[in-house]
Amino acid sequence: MKAAVVYGDGKVVLREVPRPELGPYQCLVKILACATCTGTDHKIARGGLPYPMDYPAILGHEGFGRVVKTGLKVRYIKEGDFFLRPTSVYPGEKLGDYFSAWGGFAEYGLVTDVKAMKEDNPQTEVHSFTVYQQPVPADLQLDPADATMLITLKETASFLQAIGTGWKSSVAILGTGPVAMGFCWFAKVFGAWPVIVIGRRDEPERKFKKLGVDFYINNTRENMTLRVKQLTDNQGVDYVVDAAGDLNLLIESTSLLAPKGKLAPYATSQSYQYVIDRSKGPGRWSFVLSGPDEPSAHQYLLDAIRLGLVKLKDFYSHRLPLTKIAEGFKMIEAKQAFKIVFEMGEE
Repeated sequence: MKAAVVYGDGKVVLREVPRPELGPYQCLVKILACATCTGTDHKIARGGLPYPMDYPAILGHEGFGRVVKTGLKVRYIKEGDFFLRPTSVYPGEKLGDYFSAWGGFAEYGLVTDVKAMKEDNPQTEVHSFTVYQQPVPADLQLDPADATMLITLKETASFLQAIGTGWKSSVAILGTGPVAMGFCWFAKVFGAWPVIVIGRRDEPERKFKKLGVDFYINNTRENMTLRVKQLTDNQGVDYVVDAAGDLNLLIESTSLLAPKGKLAPYATSQSYQYVIDRSKGPGRWSFVLSGPDEPSAHQYLLDAIRLGLVKLKDFYSHRLPLTKIAEGFKMIEAKQAFKIVFEMGEE
């Protein structure tokens, strides 16, 4: 089968790799679509994550697919079921010569019937990645490309909930990519005001206005600190949420915070120690190193879709076949696309 492979040198290439083999509690999934996680995928491709990875590796962690075959001991998953995050190779394992960079950009992947496995072997250790492999009801009739957006949206919604963002919170979001878009949308859904997005280009303002942002600041043309203080009656914001991954910008953004405000980095960075040290002291703002709880937000997102609260197509810009994976990543690097869904097609 075909899969997108990275070697740590910045390139994303299509390779022929083995099809994954079923274990007794596993299901073979025809992966229908997988979306870019722009910042993380780019860092993986060029070997830039703050922790080591093994190469060559199969990329992709925002996939969606349909079960086409079940293992001998599978009882709670059936052919035709739809799942998020099928993987051609689980993290820490290998598929032929290839390691896992979550393995979603491939034609086939696996999901695991954890319930059956635990019933039969209560003491067995279940792979930690399986908690993210959640079913999507067929009656939602989601376009596979749209369905991939559930992953980023579950992450952003649960992250804002975890750090306490809610009714009348004032929020500044650093960055203008797909994750920042998710933060903007859910901050407004949760009742935050004002929601301020800070970026380096004018072009993204239009899409953020569509998502309900109250103010957009281009910090290459405006002093973001002065502007935020003007917009908050000189108080500063309750939350700064970092979706940019720029440590210098994160440090600078501490000036945006109100007393007892919270600085919450979501994007990966090499070190936060300098920022943590600056937050110490009575009455100061606090540094919140939290993470999303994607699985817990699953039902919320399904309900939000049923209620029409989320338009999934708003959160990606392009659809391309998997055969154009290299071209697509070049488009992202050139800012010609902000999030691309690569489609593998039906079996």
